[in-house]
Amino acid sequence: MLQYPIYTDESECRGCYKCVGRCPVKSIRVKDGLTDIIPKICIYCGNCVTSCPAGAKRVRNDIEKVQRLINRGIKVYASLAPSYAAEFYGSSPAQVIASLKKLGFAGISETALGADFVSADIAADLEKEPENGQRLFLSSACPSVVMYIKQNAPAYIPYLNDRASPLLSHALFLRKIYGDKIAVVFIGPCIAKKREADQMREINAAITFAELKQWFTQEGIIPENIEAKDNDNDFVPRRAAKGSYYPVDGGMILSLKSYQSFSKGPTVSPGPTASPVSNMVVSGINTIAELLHGNLAPEHLPAPLFLELLACSGGCINGPCATRDTSAIMRRAQLLQYAQAADDKLDPETLKDGVVPKATLTLIEKPHVVFSVSEIRATLRKIGIYGEDDALNCGQCGYEDCRSFAAAMLEKRAEKVMCASYMRNMAQRKANAMIKTSPSGIVLVDKTLHVLESNKNFARLMGKEIEELYELIPELTGVNLNKIIDLVDYFEDALLAETASSFDYDIRYNKKVLHLNVYVIEKGEVFAAVIDDITVPQVRRDKTVAKARKIIEKNVQAVQKIAFLLGENAAETEAILNTIIESHSQGD
Repeated sequence: MLQYPIYTDESECRGCYKCVGRCPVKSIRVKDGLTDIIPKICIYCGNCVTSCPAGAKRVRNDIEKVQRLINRGIKVYASLAPSYAAEFYGSSPAQVIASLKKLGFAGISETALGADFVSADIAADLEKEPENGQRLFLSSACPSVVMYIKQNAPAYIPYLNDRASPLLSHALFLRKIYGDKIAVVFIGPCIAKKREADQMREINAAITFAELKQWFTQEGIIPENIEAKDNDNDFVPRRAAKGSYYPVDGGMILSLKSYQSFSKGPTVSPGPTASPVSNMVVSGINTIAELLHGNLAPEHLPAPLFLELLACSGGCINGPCATRDTSAIMRRAQLLQYAQAADDKLDPETLKDGVVPKATLTLIEKPHVVFSVSEIRATLRKIGIYGEDDALNCGQCGYEDCRSFAAAMLEKRAEKVMCASYMRNMAQRKANAMIKTSPSGIVLVDKTLHVLESNKNFARLMGKEIEELYELIPELTGVNLNKIIDLVDYFEDALLAETASSFDYDIRYNKKVLHLNVYVIEKGEVFAAVIDDITVPQVRRDKTVAKARKIIEKNVQAVQKIAFLLGENAAETEAILNTIIESHSQGD
């Protein structure tokens, strides 16, 4: 079974949900705290791959697939993305061509040739006057953008220049020139091209620059050290023209101007008062999403508008599998320098062989189900949200607001443990319940020794007067320990501690021998004491220890999960609970 272009290494996933927050289409499913890709709605933009701090989101490696094609004796042609000029800056085109030939490629051709075909085709369309007086034209060479529009903004499909991508056009061109028995392999910075290769039979495989560099390393090839031969100097069948600009934002428009100038036309509105087409560039998939789901009203545009859309901010030179050894500015400068040296446009003979089919990405999935208000409300109640005031919309779960998160829960894409507010409240409830039911006396105080919280057993151990005070002031909250007991001296070491330390004392108090464990929860701010009566007969102590163990074992799994999700505060709660049982387990 073919593995999808992006997958999760579950052994590395830490359940941080960062990928959920970075995914523009929320194609991440969370189950048992681990995240995974939902292939049917993923647009393969690579945001999850670049944002995963644990490196758990992986890109499928297709090197072996390409090697098998070469080893079978098939003539394999590389469709090399023009962004190679920024990726392999320091190596000449001839050195890159020679390096790829050493890997076994029969010929190296520029994907930008396909970009030139697309530019010429779009320019020809824009010269025609559409009968419907269309005012908005959306165009993208990026499969991720096209998938996004078709799956998540279908209202804009009529405005989309839905034609073959530069890669598909290039593959069709190579097959027309060299025969259909060849294989075509894309090489570039893009993950979405792997998905395109999976769908289009004309494209046999797609590998990233990262995979190519891995392959070079395996074969001991260093492009900048290669001595190129005379027959390595040229791309086949020729070098691309200004289609080489495509990897930078605005590159499509620059290429279009070689075939059709925006400033001098074209006119696309019918009638004698036709207006020239203006143009804009929008890069970054989240920015595109905001644009399409905002107040863009094509019918109200003052003049025809051509929008160039790119999923990666700044263009393909910043693709998810592009090297980050140099700054984005340097990569852009290197690409522009390379493209400026290209011809303005292809010659008529080459253009004649160009093939640019339309309606190539026809798959339209409805990515998310629409749920009723009552279903959303019922789900929100499961995470403690009963009204608008309860909804924090903090976004820590990765979703924009609580309602979106509830919808994801209904679709089985999210779990309630992803809600930080819910987990925080659950942690507090569990901690409170365990403190109250603990057989030990527990008291939490601030740096001024005012009580933050205590349980009834603490009051019982401190004597009858404190018990009566506990009934009047629940949990003794706000009471100053200095004024009710004479054990405050034992907090001095904790108050002065530089680290999260603990201090043990055996003391006599009210005709009892108490074991007092004082430790720092938050340095200089919050302290806790766990107190046990060690004069209690051993049988009763054993029963108490058993009870404590039962309580802790029952709740430790939930507390550990809370500690992991919420960090230090919940971890401290777990420390308190574990200290209880440790203190009970000590000898007389």
